[in-house]
Amino acid sequence: MPYSDTVKARLLASIDELAADPERYAVDPGRDFSRNRKLGIKKLLHMLLTMEAGAIKEELYRYLGRTTEAPSKASFYKQRKKLKDGPLMELLLSFDQKCERHLFKRRYSLVACDGSAADIYRDPTDPDTYFGPSGKSTKGFDQIYLNASFSILDKRYTDLVVQPARKRDEYSAFCQMVDRSRTDVPIIYICDRGYASYNNFAHVIEKGQYFLIRCTDVRTERLLGFSLDGVRELDYHVDRILSRSQSVKKRLHPELAEQYRHVCREVPMDYITEDRPEYSLSLRVVRIEIAKGVYEDLITNLPDIDFDIHDFKELYHLRWDEETAFRDLKYPLCLTAFHSKKYAYIVQEVWARAVLYDLCSEISMHVEIPKKDRKHVYKVNFAQAIKICRDFLRIHDKTTTLDVEGLIAQNIEPIRPGRAFPRQKRFRLPMSFCYRN
Repeated sequence: MPYSDTVKARLLASIDELAADPERYAVDPGRDFSRNRKLGIKKLLHMLLTMEAGAIKEELYRYLGRTTEAPSKASFYKQRKKLKDGPLMELLLSFDQKCERHLFKRRYSLVACDGSAADIYRDPTDPDTYFGPSGKSTKGFDQIYLNASFSILDKRYTDLVVQPARKRDEYSAFCQMVDRSRTDVPIIYICDRGYASYNNFAHVIEKGQYFLIRCTDVRTERLLGFSLDGVRELDYHVDRILSRSQSVKKRLHPELAEQYRHVCREVPMDYITEDRPEYSLSLRVVRIEIAKGVYEDLITNLPDIDFDIHDFKELYHLRWDEETAFRDLKYPLCLTAFHSKKYAYIVQEVWARAVLYDLCSEISMHVEIPKKDRKHVYKVNFAQAIKICRDFLRIHDKTTTLDVEGLIAQNIEPIRPGRAFPRQKRFRLPMSFCYRN
């Protein structure tokens, strides 16, 4: 059996598990999804995964065939309205558990956490998503913010937290993703500067996992208690005691005065309570040179015995894979063309696109590219692979076949190392409903 069939079977098995208990995911349990319809919960979830940027009627034709028996747009809207927020999240988590894992040093799972904004339909009446006229847009625009955890070696999204852009909070989103992680494999969370906080450190430590988070020089110096001027390389251990109070008399360990750091009440710190007024942290501060004269500060709790300063340089560069994953999620997977104005339905589609990304990535990683005498090393063209896997997932008649691996192997592109281009910050409006085909 081709590996693509195996992966598809895993995804369909996860859908079957959800469809077996429709009351759990219905807005009105006992009534919704209780009747036999053309677009039941199983087909609805399946179709949401295969949607592109077309009009709803065209999406129905693509999934069910261009026949008079295809459901109407109204029936799709009614069935979609019956779904709660949770089923597509459960589908992604369930599918991820069924897929193979690649481990760093044969032990650690590497998970990058980052966020990205996505434009949605303009609605000036929504205070949570609307941004007024500015240099970007003369009419204003609406956005959501995607916080994602991404398995670097598996090249799969493992969790998402979607927020209205005006209420963007990367700190709380990170804590949610850490707390609901289901794996029993040691995880190293690799994050950018926006995630450096005592609360984030504590959530990972309490979960029994590891982190490697970039930090600014100012914050690192505040943590260390000394200046980094002239320091080119550093690997230093610090113990810190966090407290809401600045009173010396209230300290439980006054003899360790240099270890205390004050956390003001406006800053989240979930593990400082009335019963637990202080929280102790053991951290490792690493400073590496990533280019001539360019330095990065990293905060971690990784053990010395397994990780030296050269390992941190390798781990730091691996994080870039999530940036390209966001690009693929937005454009080849049509995250710029939602099929609704309602926030809840937009969140549904974000989860559905992430599931399709994971399916395509899992299949693409196992495609063997024929070795030939070429100037460059070649890799899979992921944008084309997404189209192939989407068509493959649409097949549900048990008779049509598709050579998925063969088609993906035909669509390849050269790897040109050392090429770097400045990021183009261009504002793009989402695709209007009037121009869908």
